[in-house]
Amino acid sequence: MADLVICNPVAETVEFSVKPAPRRADLAGARIGLYWNMKAGGDAALDQMERMLGARFAGATFRRYTGSVGFLMRHATAEDADRIASEVDAVVGTTAD
Repeated sequence: MADLVICNPVAETVEFSVKPAPRRADLAGARIGLYWNMKAGGDAALDQMERMLGARFAGATFRRYTGSVGFLMRHATAEDADRIASEVDAVVGTTAD
């Protein structure tokens, strides 16, 4: 007689979490990165964010970033994230979803 083996076709969920970076008390004089993944409208949101943060926090400077992987939509690699973190004090990112 043959045996029937029933398998569950659902993969187990992999959970991964990252502890958030500590918040800065003040952004005055901070170097702020503006990350855009190239989705439509994200650049406009970052333009507005730069205007608003620049008006609120004296001496804040801004640097624009996109990811290094992809074509129409750009993803940041772990190396991109490390480089950005070494160059700025805080980052604002948009996905335009």
